[in-house]
Amino acid sequence: MSALKLSHVFMFVLVINMLSSCSGIAETPIPTLYPTEYIPTVIAMTLEAQGIELPSNDPATDYVESPTMPAPTLEPPATPTPSPGPIEFTATPSSTPIPTEPAQNSPPPVNIPQSINQIISPGSGSKVISPFILRAAVKLGPNSVVRIELLGEDGRLLMREVRRYQSLQNEWISLGSEVAYGINAVAEAGRLQISIEDEHGRLQSVSSVDLILQLMGNQDLYQPVDHLENIVLESPKPNRLIQGGTMRVAGLARPRSGQPLMIEIVSGDGKIVGTRQVSVNPQPDNSYGTFAIDVPYSVDYTTRVRVQVWEPGEHIPGIVNLSSVEVLLSP
Repeated sequence: MSALKLSHVFMFVLVINMLSSCSGIAETPIPTLYPTEYIPTVIAMTLEAQGIELPSNDPATDYVESPTMPAPTLEPPATPTPSPGPIEFTATPSSTPIPTEPAQNSPPPVNIPQSINQIISPGSGSKVISPFILRAAVKLGPNSVVRIELLGEDGRLLMREVRRYQSLQNEWISLGSEVAYGINAVAEAGRLQISIEDEHGRLQSVSSVDLILQLMGNQDLYQPVDHLENIVLESPKPNRLIQGGTMRVAGLARPRSGQPLMIEIVSGDGKIVGTRQVSVNPQPDNSYGTFAIDVPYSVDYTTRVRVQVWEPGEHIPGIVNLSSVEVLLSP
């Protein structure tokens, strides 16, 4: 083989050996202090130790933990709502308006009827001088008799007027009368009362007002609070037949004092065939208290009677208010 060919072969072998040496170097791994999979963690810990904040790859974490305002959520625009204007209160049947004046305009309590015997003027507590004018509205009884009386503070009769109306039974009348009196003191308490009688002369209804009677001076007239019945009988009912010797008497009342109510069962000839007393505590707001009691009676045969419930006067003797009902009694 010529010298030129031998040199070519030598060069080829030398190149092959050099390439083999380089391949061995590339395959030899460089030793490290940490495993390969921990390298990113080590880098992150190093940067955090130097105070460098790394961005997170978790979008949810970015939204919650970011110190900046969270991205706004788009919502449809709200429908404009008109401003509520001033609040208005409307009275309903179940509401009770606060009275601004004393208060004949206040709604009456449930089931309390208007009185059949109404003194319109003067009202209770009025100061009067003689003579003064009485105005009233009265539903006449069976005998159409109305009695007007004025009593002094000791119960003495200062004035009485009896009026009889023909053929006007159970009709309403407007009553006006001049009331004159004479007293010796400068002033004293008095009671003006109107009574309605039935066909037997028994009291059917009595209404009254307390007055201050003056010898001289100026009148000071008050209006009544209302014209409701002060004593309401719920039992017995009118014209009911009662048997067995005992009658249940019950109802509502607003007495002027703590005096007990008197209950009397009066026959057509004026005889009292049964009587009892029952207490009703006066209410501070002028509302009605209840009463109920069994009243024994004694009759020999079936007869019509009038059940009277009345309030006695505390300072001036006599009857302050009276209500009644007629029933049929049997032994």
